[in-house]
Amino acid sequence: MPGGKLQNQRYRVAFILCLANALCYACRMNIGIALPHFVPDNGDRGIVLSAFFYGYICTQVPAGYFAKRVGVKQVLATGVLVWTFCDFFTILTYPSLFLLSLVRAGMGCGEGVTMTSLHIFASYWFPANERATLVAMVTSGSDLGNILALLISPWLIQMTDGRWQVIYIVFSILSMVWLVFFMRHVTSNPQEHSLVSKLELDLIQLGSAGLPIIEETYSSSSSQGKIKKATMPWRILLTSRHLWVIYASHFAANYSWYILLCWLPTYLTEALGWNLSEHPGLTVAPYVCGYLGLLLSGRLSDFLITERKIPTLYVRKMMHSIGSFLPAAFLYVLPYTPPSASITAIGLLSGCLFFGRACTSGFWINMIDVGGPDHAGSIMSISNSIGTLPGILGNVVTGYLLQQQQQQGTSGKESSWIPVFHLASAVSAIGGVIFLFGATDRNVFDTVQLRKHKDDDEGVEFDRDPLLLES
Repeated sequence: MPGGKLQNQRYRVAFILCLANALCYACRMNIGIALPHFVPDNGDRGIVLSAFFYGYICTQVPAGYFAKRVGVKQVLATGVLVWTFCDFFTILTYPSLFLLSLVRAGMGCGEGVTMTSLHIFASYWFPANERATLVAMVTSGSDLGNILALLISPWLIQMTDGRWQVIYIVFSILSMVWLVFFMRHVTSNPQEHSLVSKLELDLIQLGSAGLPIIEETYSSSSSQGKIKKATMPWRILLTSRHLWVIYASHFAANYSWYILLCWLPTYLTEALGWNLSEHPGLTVAPYVCGYLGLLLSGRLSDFLITERKIPTLYVRKMMHSIGSFLPAAFLYVLPYTPPSASITAIGLLSGCLFFGRACTSGFWINMIDVGGPDHAGSIMSISNSIGTLPGILGNVVTGYLLQQQQQQGTSGKESSWIPVFHLASAVSAIGGVIFLFGATDRNVFDTVQLRKHKDDDEGVEFDRDPLLLES
């Protein structure tokens, strides 16, 4: 381990993880681009799109469990390998909807470990005073991936005379190249990285946050010996009302996110009458705005906390409110925009994603606030499992609503999207209210331990944890 000079390996790790997230979302976005080429019915599209999330929800909790026992690097690498193979085999499923749904579910299993793994990496690698910025950098990969897919995939399909299979070949190759690079340059924790200096390690472990040293919580082998294994505190994970605030907020934020992620290409082509390959700049504009909003909200959040000394909880609630209520307003207005005002529609979508990404500096970072490095991955595994439900329910409901509109003769018109976007608007607003009035920044696990502690000398026994639902 290098000595006195402070290096920035944590930023390099954040960049590599950002690329992983980008490829994850690019591969996910591609189905929305390719599907109209070979699945004409909206009801069938909803079933295929939701199949991904059946697999996605199955690997959230196991990812957190195995990351603590075999190392988060190995878990993420396995997930990337699984999703890459399933992504490639998509080209062999046509024209069977059953096989396509099966492969999509397998791809969901692979991608299901990604967010939990990235969250665990963040809790080990990123000091608290830089956390919002670095997490925003990693999370911004989702927007970069969507931009990449929307720019490249329609062009590839057009250049190959409608052969949608080519996009799965290209992105499978990119994922394998990333995997080789990741295995060579990233370790599960900073102690195992040969280029992390002692100064940087001290900053990561202690910094200005007063966090416990990672060596006491990480589950792996290192040059310093065996590291203590953390257990899954199921009772707290499932009964803390403040954790359920995070879970509900995650569900609400993901509902509109997944609707746009899966159905935006369909909305642009059917409601606005676009050819995606002819409007690349406008097509990716919402996700460019989402990317910028994510980075800016992370920097603003850290600035307000570290420089302006605004209480952490106040900043978390403010950012989450921005990310919930403003997108709710934009989504409510969006379906009233006619095709002749498509620039206005793109502006509303861009505003929705720009401000909506502020939620990352709300409920997302709050998981680490209330869990610390010991339990952030466990919280994320539960929260992302619940946050996956909108991907299942939302896609089926959206497909059904559009199918009903088709039967009423409004298919393809902007008005057919009114129930879809109004439902997403309502869910987003409800999530904002829940977080605003229910969030905390206290470590709920430390509070439980404190409440269970008995002072033998004074004969004082603390009450049960007030953060639990059963209290």
